[in-house]
Amino acid sequence: MTNSSPQDSDLYIKTEQLIHFRLAFSVVSLVVAVCISWLAREELEIYPVVAIILFVVFYSAVLLGVLNTGVASSEGTLKRINASLLGFDVLSLTGLVHFTRGVESEVYLLYLLPILLSSYTFQRRGIFSTALFVSISYTSLLLIENAAFLPFLVESQSDSGLAAAYSHRLWGRIVARSTMLVAVAFVWARFCQYMSGVAQQGANRLREQLDNNTRLMTELEEKARREKMINTINSALRSTLNLNQIFATAVDELAQALKAPDCAIICPGRKFSDPPLIVEAQLDSPLIAGEREGIGDGEEDDTFVPREETGRFDRALCEFVLAHKSTYERREDSDGKLMKTFLFFDPIRDPAFAPISDSQSLAQMSSLIVQPMMYGEESKGVILISDRDSHRAWTPVELELVKSVAGQVAVAVEHGELVEELSLKNEDLWNKNLNLDAKNLELRAIQSQLIHQEKMASLGRLVAGIAHELNNPINFVHGNLPYLREYFEDLKKLISALDGLTGENKPAVDQLKDTMRYDFLITDLDHIIADLNEGAERIRYIIRNLRSFSRLDEAELKEGSVREGIESTLKILSQYYGRDKIPVVTDFADLPPILCYPGQLNQVWMNLLSNAAEAVLGLPSPLVTVKTVKEGEQVKVTISDNGSGIPPEVQSKIFEPFYTTKPVGQGTGLGLSICHSIMQRHGGEIWCESKPNEGTSFLLKIPIYTSAADLAKVRSGGDGDFIFEPALNPAMEPD
Repeated sequence: MTNSSPQDSDLYIKTEQLIHFRLAFSVVSLVVAVCISWLAREELEIYPVVAIILFVVFYSAVLLGVLNTGVASSEGTLKRINASLLGFDVLSLTGLVHFTRGVESEVYLLYLLPILLSSYTFQRRGIFSTALFVSISYTSLLLIENAAFLPFLVESQSDSGLAAAYSHRLWGRIVARSTMLVAVAFVWARFCQYMSGVAQQGANRLREQLDNNTRLMTELEEKARREKMINTINSALRSTLNLNQIFATAVDELAQALKAPDCAIICPGRKFSDPPLIVEAQLDSPLIAGEREGIGDGEEDDTFVPREETGRFDRALCEFVLAHKSTYERREDSDGKLMKTFLFFDPIRDPAFAPISDSQSLAQMSSLIVQPMMYGEESKGVILISDRDSHRAWTPVELELVKSVAGQVAVAVEHGELVEELSLKNEDLWNKNLNLDAKNLELRAIQSQLIHQEKMASLGRLVAGIAHELNNPINFVHGNLPYLREYFEDLKKLISALDGLTGENKPAVDQLKDTMRYDFLITDLDHIIADLNEGAERIRYIIRNLRSFSRLDEAELKEGSVREGIESTLKILSQYYGRDKIPVVTDFADLPPILCYPGQLNQVWMNLLSNAAEAVLGLPSPLVTVKTVKEGEQVKVTISDNGSGIPPEVQSKIFEPFYTTKPVGQGTGLGLSICHSIMQRHGGEIWCESKPNEGTSFLLKIPIYTSAADLAKVRSGGDGDFIFEPALNPAMEPD
């Protein structure tokens, strides 16, 4: 039986419950005090009361922390903790009585609470000690508070007048209240002691009943143990085909069931020259007499580890039993029936063992059971069980258990041999399939490369062509805008010079300017030229993004900006993102440039952002979030959406090539696989976090390399291992 921890003791549980009660009571008292203060206004000094309540919370929390640390490991320490708590409780109540009008306070009735709490953890002595401490505390408080009126007690009321009269009445009331509290305290202590005793008697009766039930359960478990043992052995034998484990389990369980540690299984060697396999029970010492490695695991050559002569069954006895097992298999009893289990008492004197009468292990046995393990007409080995107690009587139930286990072990040995033969036949087929799988994997990789190359080449040519076609006309417009502004300024100067005309032409010019709304035209033309210039700049910015994105297969390793790549990709995906479309919330940290292949990272942003947009299409409030952060020597990028999420059974397959959940013709299943390959090429990682109806987040970590050599080392796996990466497409070089 194992010792229970201090946390499982009855006193520890009671102490913890009382501390929680103090904390809860303090919180309720604090609320009540605040309410009374609000209703009574200045009649109650709320601040000292709150301070005392908080003090109760403080020392309760401190002692609860001490309790949880495990320092209170003994019953004496727990009692000291409870005594300290009760002392603090009485002192706190004394403070409350003092700050709630002293002798006029009704809070003194709470002095009964520590007495009740002491009965929960202490016996008679502790309960009455608490009552005595309560009485002394209250009486001392009243004496200290009213010490100024003591001189008036020795004077008559007629000599001192009103002060003496008040003093006599006050001390009369103090004596009355003190006497009442002391009397009630000790009566209450006696009552709490009685109720505690009643509760203890009930607990003792329940404990006795529990002990009786435990004894009954033990008896029932003893009756069911043998049946359970058979089921346990059968389950263990069916759970594995490793004969070493089967034999060890069988002898251990059988030895425990029979309470006979002298138990062993002996099997003949697989080859003629092999020694016998002997496995003994391991209940009190390592007793494996020999191990046969590889049995039932598909190994062609089984090897044996010979044992030292330290087991309960020596080699001479084991070899003799195996050599004469046919004698036991056909032996008949006195009634002429074929025997299946053989029991020998004092085997050293039995004629059957006369050839090995000098065996040391046989001489120490008072009884021996020999149980052949038969599978049909073939013997798979023998079970030996011995006992050195001369008074040991083997019951028919025990012998039946041995026979049942022997049959199960024989079946397990036959299955192991069949599985071994099947494994040998399957090994050649497995080796042949390995080459076929390798070729198939290589073919799928090449196919994925070709499809990805064609897709990226088409997209690159389209983007580069659009950028080229837009670039020339917008350059023409942008180049002429400065001249237009210059000519317009010259015309303004010319018209302004006309304002200096005099004579008869002056009214005609002014009338023409009023008719044309000259001032409005000048202001509006300035705005128009400014708008044209801004529009041209915006178009040139879009063209630059297109040209940057078209370098999808740029082979040059250089420093690139994660933020610029994501922003240019969002511009390209304007059919999804933009004004009155899917909103994008970006949170870009101040990241340093990273050594990477910028074009390939643009592929990753394109695939993830387009997938996120498709996931939220049709939602009433779609949202895509992009966040970057620097974590040590890595850049972490998170792209999230609030779509329907990815089912758990699909998440493990999303990075496999050609796996897609889209209808036929709408997806190739290569996007996320290519993202995974690109992240491998950069020595990074990508994974998915998704819950149904809560959205999906793709998280990427890209290392910050200081040189191309570091990245090359990661790409080679650190020791030259090849890592698959998509091929570069030379047809997509930028203009």
